[in-house]
Amino acid sequence: MKILLFIDSLGAGGAQRQLVGLARMLKEDGGQVKVITYHDDPFYLSVLEEGRVDYGNVGKAQNKYLRLYYIRKTIKQYKPDWVIAYLDMPCMLACMCKLLGGRFKLLVSERNTTQKLTRRERLKFWLFRWADKIVPNSYSQERFILENNLAPQAKVKTITNFVDTDYFRCERERVRKAVPEIVVVASIWPSKNTLGFIEAVKLLRDAGKNFVVNWYGKSETNMEYFNECQRKINSYQLESYIKLKDKSNRIKEVYLGADYFCLPSFYEGTPNALCEAISCGLPVICGDVCDNSIYVREGGNGCLFNPRSVLDMKDKMSRMLEIDDETYAAYCCQSRMLAEELLSERRFLGEYEILLGS
Repeated sequence: MKILLFIDSLGAGGAQRQLVGLARMLKEDGGQVKVITYHDDPFYLSVLEEGRVDYGNVGKAQNKYLRLYYIRKTIKQYKPDWVIAYLDMPCMLACMCKLLGGRFKLLVSERNTTQKLTRRERLKFWLFRWADKIVPNSYSQERFILENNLAPQAKVKTITNFVDTDYFRCERERVRKAVPEIVVVASIWPSKNTLGFIEAVKLLRDAGKNFVVNWYGKSETNMEYFNECQRKINSYQLESYIKLKDKSNRIKEVYLGADYFCLPSFYEGTPNALCEAISCGLPVICGDVCDNSIYVREGGNGCLFNPRSVLDMKDKMSRMLEIDDETYAAYCCQSRMLAEELLSERRFLGEYEILLGS
């Protein structure tokens, strides 16, 4: 089977991480596979190179006025049986290529949870009529699509993310540091609730708790919000309690060096960082939104909070910092067990191959 995977770039995002992983798996399973992008960001290129997956950057498609023309031309030249598109704009472009006579089957993947049916969202789902399969990575997005009659049920199938559980693992028993480290791995965006989280950190500091937070997610594309967050940290004199850091390409070491994982977002799809964190055996403090409760079990491997309540966020972090060593060890084990049960590569690839074979 000849498969073309299409995304905007190979940049340091969760969708990119999943797409290059899928490309590698499909190639290892005997498929003829190629990945194309239209922005030249090579963050995950090494994954494709290691898996000997063909890659092409359609440089001329960086021009938004010519993008559709060059993407359509590239797809026609490759003559794939299937196109798999990730992220909104590549999915919409792939649908337009199909609308204009593309002779391929099309799978579009929804990577987030829609909060509001804007004009752009309605246009996207109208274009999805030309997709053969719509694959959300969260059950909450599947429910949204079906409840709003945006696609027929037979066309929609949720496939949640995978994690390389052999790579993301902790080989030793976790022992909390004297000053416990809470790690957040998420872009510093308004939807990730960084400002609200800083308010909760202040309350936790004022309550006399001993901890440090390292948030990995600085992005050059939203420096205004980052600067606002940093000003708030400075005004509250929280510099020794929370540090906003660049995204890391050594993220496994980040998880292995931490004591807890936190994700305070207002909404998510299936967060890669959360999945990787539980695979590394980290207890989790997480917003009770979308599909997060599948991966975070109250009293099992962590706790959930209302991300719109700074006080609830602070209380749940405080509770987790106070658990005894025996409970902490049990939470670590339960996180790892959930990852092995829910996030394997075999499950992920198998569900895609069923769709591609239909």
